[in-house]
Amino acid sequence: MSYTVIDKFLPDAIENMLEQQFQYHTKWNYVSETSGNEDDQVDKENKQIKECPQLVHLSHWGGKDDPNTFGLTRMVLYFIEHLTGIMIKDVHKIKTNMNIKDESFEGKYHPPHADHRSPEYTSVVYYISNSDGPTRFFNKSTLDKDPHANLEVIGEVHPKKGRAVIFPSNIMHTGTCPQKTENRLVTNYVFHAPGLKFPIVPKVNIKLENFE
Repeated sequence: MSYTVIDKFLPDAIENMLEQQFQYHTKWNYVSETSGNEDDQVDKENKQIKECPQLVHLSHWGGKDDPNTFGLTRMVLYFIEHLTGIMIKDVHKIKTNMNIKDESFEGKYHPPHADHRSPEYTSVVYYISNSDGPTRFFNKSTLDKDPHANLEVIGEVHPKKGRAVIFPSNIMHTGTCPQKTENRLVTNYVFHAPGLKFPIVPKVNIKLENFE
């Protein structure tokens, strides 16, 4: 189960524009659960799993773009293309989530899920602002017989403004509500980039951290 962490790959001006947009200028929609995939299941034996509502904003979904945020959020993918030397052929989803501070989430996390069933798709979680509430990665993917059962955490990535984590979309992962900061803001990208392989070897002079 591979994932790659990149820090400071965007210009400061774009980092700041993204933070300003989603902290102060975005129309949000309320959803009752954090995981919206129809085939998602929850391991009821896992007491660390805790569901909650969240606020979401769709910049790209179902072939439709939000005119106020698509251009800005798509910039992140342009820099991913520059970094990897791989062109993105299909953008499946660009969705920003806001999780609100909830001290009851100490030691807990949202229901684990995969962004796409196919290992041919790639996901990026971009952290818009500094917060607590790590993204956790698990030992299973959609290729396993029962990807929701007997999950073990194999890695954590902590939110930091300007940081991104890249991984195959079929890996089981999840986020959590912050317990210390006012909110947790992340944009989730799902796309098809033929030829992108893990671990990622950068095509430009920038530091990547690859995890297996």
